[in-house]
Amino acid sequence: MRLAILFSGQGNQQPAHFDALRQGASPELGAALAAAIPETWSSAAPSVAELQANRVAQPLIFAYQMHLWRQLQPALPRPVAVAGYSLGEMAACCAAGAFPLEAGVALCAQRAALMDACVDGPAGLLAVLGLSADVVAELAARCGLLVAIRNGPDHFVLGGHAAGLVEAEQLAQAAGASRVVRLGVGTPSHTPLLAAASAGFATLLAPYRSGRLAFPVFSAIDGRAARTAADGMDALARQISTPLDWDACLGAVLEMQPDVVLEIGPGNALARMWGERDNGVPVRASDDFRSAAGIIDWVCARG
Repeated sequence: MRLAILFSGQGNQQPAHFDALRQGASPELGAALAAAIPETWSSAAPSVAELQANRVAQPLIFAYQMHLWRQLQPALPRPVAVAGYSLGEMAACCAAGAFPLEAGVALCAQRAALMDACVDGPAGLLAVLGLSADVVAELAARCGLLVAIRNGPDHFVLGGHAAGLVEAEQLAQAAGASRVVRLGVGTPSHTPLLAAASAGFATLLAPYRSGRLAFPVFSAIDGRAARTAADGMDALARQISTPLDWDACLGAVLEMQPDVVLEIGPGNALARMWGERDNGVPVRASDDFRSAAGIIDWVCARG
C-alpha cells in the first residue's frame, strides 16, 4: 500500500483536541507543553479563543498531531509522501525524523513568538473562493494585502492588516465570490511581512540540518520534495514569509501515486481539498474517527 499523510494547519483546533492531548500525552510531551504554554496547559478548560492564540495554537496543534502520529505509525506502512499545510509542515518534518517531538514543541512556540513579533497591530488571513487569480490579485493590491496561499484555481488566502482584510471581504463579496471567510489566525502568515521571522527561525533550525529524512516531505511552497533534513529546514524557515502553493503541493503528492490519503488534523479541510480534486484516491481525516484503531482499520482496509 502506498500511503500519503497530510498534516493540517491552524484554525480548526477545539477544546476536544486539547482534552484528548491532556488525557493521552506522555510525561515527556506533557512536560514540553507545560514549558511552552504553562498557563493553558494547567487550565482545566481553556476557551476556544485561548486555543486560537498563535502562541498557544502552534505548539498545541503540533503536539496533538505528533501524539496521534506516534499511535498510528507502528501499524501503518511507511508513507510515500508527507506534506503539511503551513504549521503542519513542522509535524511533517518531525514525523520524518528531522527533530525530536519534544524539541518540536519548543520550536513551534518559538516560531509563534517570532511571527507575533513581526505584527504591530491586528492582522490575519482571509480565504476567498470563487474568483479568478487575476481578480484576487487586483483586489489584494487595492486593499494593501498580499496573496498568501493558493489552494486551487479559484481558492486563495490573503494576508495583511485587519483594515485591509475587512475591505477585501466586502469587495470580494461584491465581486461575486462564492465564499469569503476570515480565518482563525492572527498573523499575516506566508507574506513578506514576516521576513524577520523566517530569518530568526532559520537560526533556530540550524542544529537540525544533518542527515536524511525517513520519507520525502513535500514543501507547501511549491511541492518540491525534501529528502534531506537541510532541505526540510530551509523550507520550514522560508514558508513563514513565502506564499504557499498548496494546489501544486497536492499535485506533487498525487504524482507519488498514493493508494490512500490520511489527513492528521485538527479538522478535515485538507481532506476536503483533496476530495475536490476528484482524482479517485480515497481520503479521510483523523477527526472522522473516534479512535486511532478506527483510523488504522480504515487505512489498512484500503490496501
